[in-house]
Amino acid sequence: MEFQNTIFFSIIIPTYNRASFLPVTLQSLLKQTFKDYEVIVVDDGSTDNTEELMKGLANVHIRYYKKENGERAAARNFGIKQARGQYITFLDSDDIFYEQCLSNAYESILKFDNPPLLHVAYEVTDSNLKPKVKVNNLVSDDIYVLVKGNPLSCMGVFLRRDIANTYKFTEDRALAGSEDWELWLRVVANVGIKVDNRISAALIDHDSRSVKHFAEGNLVERKELALRYAFEDETVKKIFSPYWKKINSYCDSYIALHLVLGHQYRKGLSFWFTSILEYPLSLFERRSMAIVKYSLLGLLKR
Repeated sequence: MEFQNTIFFSIIIPTYNRASFLPVTLQSLLKQTFKDYEVIVVDDGSTDNTEELMKGLANVHIRYYKKENGERAAARNFGIKQARGQYITFLDSDDIFYEQCLSNAYESILKFDNPPLLHVAYEVTDSNLKPKVKVNNLVSDDIYVLVKGNPLSCMGVFLRRDIANTYKFTEDRALAGSEDWELWLRVVANVGIKVDNRISAALIDHDSRSVKHFAEGNLVERKELALRYAFEDETVKKIFSPYWKKINSYCDSYIALHLVLGHQYRKGLSFWFTSILEYPLSLFERRSMAIVKYSLLGLLKR
């Protein structure tokens, strides 16, 4: 595929009331060693001083748009419409790319001959950027990695422009928090995945991350909606239907872990037991160990 556009990467940042985090995120982009990129900040109806802040961060690389609140999926889709790059990637407004991120992605895009989807590795850090977990063990062409959940997150996924315009985020508010996994199931099932396992970005696990503040009902509804929307795609249905119980098991263990971390131990353990019944081998997964650990610690403190 020949690229004619002069901009290679479009980085879309949806943001909502994250003015205190945005400067660090944007600075990480302005430090990129690869310079052929644009940043599209989509303010999803913030009520803090994001708009004022962005006026002071004007830069040749950065474009800012403010729209009515529609949740992250709508903000990302809006950003895709504005994008001029040949590859489109997404970055949450409280995370960062390391200096070599775009350079690594560019090298791998050339290596894999312009793949539809490339994922570059990232690490989860604490608020001081101390690494906690590295997500750098994925394998190119292993589409079944999504059976166990969403290791891609919305971090380090680079979509070729035609793919980003073909496969959109599902704009359903009730899906918020799982809209990326639902999309990756559809995209990876249809076009595959290539991987660069060099750590190139950081997902910062601070206390105010929105993913930490979902109630049980929201988590269950997200699971049901994500699977419903994804399995409306015939290719997803064909490829992933044999793994239905395993997928459900990992969804339920995800719910269990979040409930336990939110101090809802009994409800969390109930979902965990369900996940084991659905797929007994999940008992030996790392997530199960975490559920047991945090449940015991919490119950002993009572």
